[in-house]
Amino acid sequence: MARAAGAGYGDPMRWLLVLVVLAGCGHASRSAKPPPIAVDVERYREPVEAQVQPFLDAELVSGLVVGLYDGGKTEIYGFGAGPGKGPPDGATLFELGPITNVYTALLFADAVQRREVDLDTPVSDLLPLGVTVPIRDKVAITLKHLALHSSGLPRQPPSVAARGSAPDPYAGYDENALYADLIRSELDAAPGTQIAYSSYGAGLLGLALGRKLGGGYARALEARVLRPLGLKDTSAAPPAQLAPRRAAGTTDDLQKAPPWTFDALAGAGAVVSSAADQLHLIDAELDAAAGGTQVLRRAMKLTQEPQLDRTGANVGLGWLIDANGRYWHNGGTGGFHAFVGFDPRTRRGVVLLASTAISLIDRLAEPMYKVLEGAPPPPVKLATAAELAAFVGGYDLSGTTLQVIAEGKRLYLEGPGEPRHRLAPLSDQEFWLESLQSVAVFEKDGDKVARVVFGSGDRRIVAPRVAK
Repeated sequence: MARAAGAGYGDPMRWLLVLVVLAGCGHASRSAKPPPIAVDVERYREPVEAQVQPFLDAELVSGLVVGLYDGGKTEIYGFGAGPGKGPPDGATLFELGPITNVYTALLFADAVQRREVDLDTPVSDLLPLGVTVPIRDKVAITLKHLALHSSGLPRQPPSVAARGSAPDPYAGYDENALYADLIRSELDAAPGTQIAYSSYGAGLLGLALGRKLGGGYARALEARVLRPLGLKDTSAAPPAQLAPRRAAGTTDDLQKAPPWTFDALAGAGAVVSSAADQLHLIDAELDAAAGGTQVLRRAMKLTQEPQLDRTGANVGLGWLIDANGRYWHNGGTGGFHAFVGFDPRTRRGVVLLASTAISLIDRLAEPMYKVLEGAPPPPVKLATAAELAAFVGGYDLSGTTLQVIAEGKRLYLEGPGEPRHRLAPLSDQEFWLESLQSVAVFEKDGDKVARVVFGSGDRRIVAPRVAK
């Protein structure tokens, strides 16, 4: 996220910058083995519905599919609005956004297994002559650096970052634009020294592999990964005939959002898929973790290998690994958010596909693992429409008055010269600003709301309530 320097907290046209600084740097049929068939389809319905219902009641998500994997058995539940008249289901298609990294890394690992490239192959070797790739401290960017997000490339290419919050920020971003950006890019760190998520780097990896393997990224992914695994609903370039099955994406305020198109950066976020296919991917990944020898299992095993010399949380090629040894990835686009995870020790997995661009969906992952364990936690308690009235009013942010407004079941933050932002409930008094990746907590003195505290990590900014 770009940062502006020198803005005063009291500037009424720049009040949002006070909050922005809290945000961290941080979107044809095939013949093969079919996806696993769901069994015991009603076993977990009641606890799953209990966990999801608060999100629906608070109008946090327009449509959601939950997929559960338990030792080879799968269940799929759909909620909210689907592409037809009913809720979405296991065949409904969602944008996976950054989970595309998992597929790009698997394509990379397969090419490594076939000795077509090495982990340490410089990306410049796979690009046209004359294309300049930035270096730092005399270290060249390798394919492994790109897969691990340790290339030093910024989060976005310069020309994409300049588009700001465009509805489809990657539209029309072709190879020539990417090559031009490489020439004028500077690395944030020497390759291999820091890990920082980069759509720029992931997209470059996909483009380079598409050139090396032939036919471009989408075609190489189809031939080398998707078709062999039997992922019939998954594609980086969905054919037109699948359009009726695509969910309609919405913003965090449930407004219509256009599909994202990635062009040259397809390897960073272009994959569209279904819950059924993601459960099939989990089945294959767990088989690979157990030493399976079927198609692509060796490549999957390579992507699962921890890459950092440390205990606790780690990273693989495309996968993140939490402190409990679970593999996962998440992310969103302008109208979607998704989570996919699996645990090799328990042979369980969770898929969450939402047609709303709100990262709070990730908070359902841990409860779903608990559901699979037979120990579901109490559902989250969110502020009701009646309770929102207590937060309405003005708040003084360093001389600028911010207004908190309630409309039905939704709460909003407004300030001079800026559009309003949804305050999505996290609890009965905590709220989430998706656009800023920040938390707003309303604090009371006695039984009256006295202030709102904006925070991210250890940083806090207090805005006292303005007396009426």
